Amino acid sequence: MLHCGYCVAWQLTLVVFLNEIVENILSSYGGNVSALTQQRLFNYMKLLASAGKTREQLHWFGTAYLREIVEPDRRYSGC
Repeated sequence: MLHCGYCVAWQLTLVVFLNEIVENILSSYGGNVSALTQQRLFNYMKLLASAGKTREQLHWFGTAYLREIVEPDRRYSGC
């Protein structure tokens, strides 16, 4: 499928914006995370951004999501 130049520019802008959010979340976390975890976080941020969440909301939800991926709460693990 072909996209117009505007669509391509918009998608690139969104990717740069989301990468910036993800990098900020990872740097505020302070620990090392795998590439798979980073990709999961990016996909989650993409989903939330498509729902119209603000930058602050994306950062807050992303931080909580990363914390749950890396250090899950055992009470909710299903065990």
